[in-house]
Amino acid sequence: MTQQLISRISFIVALATMICTMVSAAPIDRRSISSCYKSAKLTQYWIPKEGDVDMNNSGQSVTLDGSKSKTLQTKDGSTIAKVSETTYDKFQMEGTGLLQSGKMVNLGESTSVFLELDRSSTPYGIGHTGEGLVPWVSVASNDIATGTTLYVKEMDGLVLPDGKTHNGCVRVDDQGWGLDNCHIDFFVLQFSAYEELVKELPSTVTVAEKSCTIQDYVTTGVKKWAVL
Repeated sequence: MTQQLISRISFIVALATMICTMVSAAPIDRRSISSCYKSAKLTQYWIPKEGDVDMNNSGQSVTLDGSKSKTLQTKDGSTIAKVSETTYDKFQMEGTGLLQSGKMVNLGESTSVFLELDRSSTPYGIGHTGEGLVPWVSVASNDIATGTTLYVKEMDGLVLPDGKTHNGCVRVDDQGWGLDNCHIDFFVLQFSAYEELVKELPSTVTVAEKSCTIQDYVTTGVKKWAVL
């Protein structure tokens, strides 16, 4: 074997080794969301507020008021507040609730244990990781990684109840009870917003994973409702 051929083989081996090293060191691309999200189920969720009109577990209209016969208690038995049975049941159903006093509670270790949220850091509630939810931005999903930004075609150009126009960009900030695969649950903050948006948004939407710009849809009126 000539010296020239040996040098050529050595060069090829060295080049192949370098390429293999580069490939093994390269970051693995995150898998895109399932193709079934081209036709995904869309539902909506909100924070029930004491004193507001809402919907009970049977889908009937109720007002979250009445005799304060139920106690929102912490793990150690301390009382956060007393509320009506209707309010208590709704807070349990949604896993969170806003009191007229401005206190916001979340379910704790069981359906009979609540904790009071720090509204200075999480003014609109928390997702499953403890991070704050953002009105008309956060969605819950059980099969897409938390923090993933998504583009929902049917939301692009949607006029929200507070008058702002959505750009279609949302973010996975939560998980939900009973959510199926290829299903997102849109955080709309208020039951009154749900009543409007359920008429505007279809129950099946086109969702794509996309780096998009998250916008702020909170107005002064929204903050007033949220007792902020």
